[in-house]
Amino acid sequence: MRAGLRLLLGGMLLASAAPAWAQDDGQAWAQLLVQGPIKGDLIFWAEVQTRLTDATRSTQTVLRPAIGVRLARDTTAHLGYAFVHTDPEGGTPTNEHRLWQQLSFPILRTPRGLYVWGRSRIEERMVEGRRDTGVRLRQFVRAQMPFRRGSKLSGVVFVEGFYAANSTDWGARAGFDQLRSFAGISIPIGRQVNLEPGYLNQTVFRRGPDRVNHIASLNLFVRL
Repeated sequence: MRAGLRLLLGGMLLASAAPAWAQDDGQAWAQLLVQGPIKGDLIFWAEVQTRLTDATRSTQTVLRPAIGVRLARDTTAHLGYAFVHTDPEGGTPTNEHRLWQQLSFPILRTPRGLYVWGRSRIEERMVEGRRDTGVRLRQFVRAQMPFRRGSKLSGVVFVEGFYAANSTDWGARAGFDQLRSFAGISIPIGRQVNLEPGYLNQTVFRRGPDRVNHIASLNLFVRL
């Protein structure tokens, strides 16, 4: 079995693992991320996400622009803003504003095409109509490898952990907040354009039963 396929299958097993006592939900998420140069080492980040529950209605929309600087090859720092509109089924819609800072960096690159990189992000989260600001840390690690030498298709897996530094009056609880695990395929569809369909498992840790979302994920990445 090719190394890229082993990477993908291992990621699918990791992503599908969930506690037996968790409450499950099916969702569909779509993301468009465009990145490119501004001038010299100055770069931009523009991201749009929409998230559907049971693939029937929009529950969350995320707009996430940022300005960054290239520090070295594959190492960048960003400062950004995010607007998050949430419309929970049977609940009250909310608007959240986030300031965020992140550092993206390479971890491992091998001659056979395996590439592992990480992203460390800090978010300051503010909800309209509430007083407290929540601080959350996010650590992301992604691995990508061609299915075979010279193949344009690659297996992709990633994991991202979320840790809330404080509790807030709008519901954030200090401690380990959630874990996301993804397994999918990277498909080049143009120069510097990649489509990544796959399965995303989101486990949200709560005081009661944990919530596990099984998500059909579709990501489109564009580099200018």
